[in-house]
Amino acid sequence: MPATVVDAVQSPYPCEHRCFETLSLDERAQGIDALYRFDDAMRGWDYLVIWDLAAPYLWRVAQGFDDPSVRWVAVRDDACIYSRLVGFCMHELVHALCGDVTRANFGVPFGLPYGVPHEIAVADEAAYLRGFNEIEARAWVGGAALAYRLFGIEWPVLPARDVGTYGFGGGGAIVEVPAGYRPVAHVDRVNNARRYYAMARALEDEARAWFTDARLDELAARFEAAEAIGRPRRPRAYPAPREVARKRPGTPGRNDLCTCGSGEKWKKCHGANA
Repeated sequence: MPATVVDAVQSPYPCEHRCFETLSLDERAQGIDALYRFDDAMRGWDYLVIWDLAAPYLWRVAQGFDDPSVRWVAVRDDACIYSRLVGFCMHELVHALCGDVTRANFGVPFGLPYGVPHEIAVADEAAYLRGFNEIEARAWVGGAALAYRLFGIEWPVLPARDVGTYGFGGGGAIVEVPAGYRPVAHVDRVNNARRYYAMARALEDEARAWFTDARLDELAARFEAAEAIGRPRRPRAYPAPREVARKRPGTPGRNDLCTCGSGEKWKKCHGANA
């Protein structure tokens, strides 16, 4: 059975951001409540949220299947429950609100951003990827604004890195893409960092301007409508957020998933030298 939100928050581990020490009990309870409500909204859209520590691996599995019937999203990629997991969920929530919740992966083809469907003409690649890049930039920079508007969260909610994952054509990098897609020669973030970051920062500045007060009110209304549908469908009674927020981080068991999100057991990954 996939991990649920209750599984995730009932088993906190130490994290690099030291959330348990740096956030107050009230702030931690606020974070747990946000995760519950995110789970409710996704359920309201008929999406299953998987809270496993192997989210990066599960994404690659979904990408390999390229299955249009996929109705799940994996959201946990390291040990941090508060700053990072809330940030991850805000990222996915922006994708849901900007995308199509009736389709797999909120309507984003699984081969993006480094590939495009074969039917897209080469001359149209840049325009096709532009739409994805704009939404990805919103998801990358909009987490804090959405967390504050929906949940009153003022403490940091963090994305995975310092820049988003975009498909900028015109570079020399090529990576393998799923069947049905054509690789796009793109600007690589590691080997052509100056060019990549310049384009990414311009895109993210545009995305920040997109989050006006009126836009945030609109997104909040849509979120709350989905939440109202999903909350009565909770599979079980969730423990009170404040009760969960009191739980001190503990060490993973030998056969638990590693806290780094590798998908390996703790004893075979970071726990091997612990």
